[in-house]
Amino acid sequence: MSDLVNLRQARKRKQRDQKAKKADENRIQHGRSRHERDLSNARNRAAEKHLDGHQRSSEEAGDNNGADTALTGAVESEVSQPDESENVVSIFGNKKPDNDPA
Repeated sequence: MSDLVNLRQARKRKQRDQKAKKADENRIQHGRSRHERDLSNARNRAAEKHLDGHQRSSEEAGDNNGADTALTGAVESEVSQPDESENVVSIFGNKKPDNDPA
């Protein structure tokens, strides 16, 4: 006599084998593994972040009076923030404090 075969298990095994075969074909067809794609995407995001950090804003690009616009833009943004204490005086800012006698 022959071995007993559970038809449900045989059907599922056949489906798994077919899916594995199709996955192998797709890997060959499309080329890169998930790890390679993730690594590539992470490198691209890091490069974009690096470039975005060095991008000049439209306000900085318009007024070029010979000074370093990235530095003056950063100082202006610090001075214009309302939550800073009033006792702090920036050496780069044009605004004098209210309690300055000069």
